[in-house]
Amino acid sequence: RETVRRDYQRKISGPITDRVDITRHVEPLSPHAEHDRFDRAESSLTVRARVELARRLQAIRYADCSWRLNAHAPGPALRERWPLSDEGQRKIDDAVFKGRLTRRGAVRVHRVAWTVADLEAVRAGVNRTPGAEEVDVALRLRWGTALLARTVQAVAG
Repeated sequence: RETVRRDYQRKISGPITDRVDITRHVEPLSPHAEHDRFDRAESSLTVRARVELARRLQAIRYADCSWRLNAHAPGPALRERWPLSDEGQRKIDDAVFKGRLTRRGAVRVHRVAWTVADLEAVRAGVNRTPGAEEVDVALRLRWGTALLARTVQAVAG
């Protein structure tokens, strides 16, 4: 009976989790936890301003389209008009080939990589096509694996 339930849960959870762009595992802080060295006091207004600027970049990118955000861009349009760098696309193709990512998941990673690039453009003032680093961040966010320290420091920088 447990085997049947586990198989059913696996059958159902796969298609559902394939539609989730970002997975983060968060553990509760212990009452005696030390200060998080990556924690930085940042107001909601500061975060909102950064997100609004990134969304403006997206609205400009998709000005002649029926959508305005990376999250709404169809996969074929992304591949044709807003492709990733060759190295970034190779990372996604490798993950698909190895069975770690479905085609639907690849489109979602492509979208998130563009969002990572947009947020980086807001921070650093450099607007460019997402490459291997942005795809790496998008894959880590998708799989719920730890972000690299340099990624966290760049965002905090």
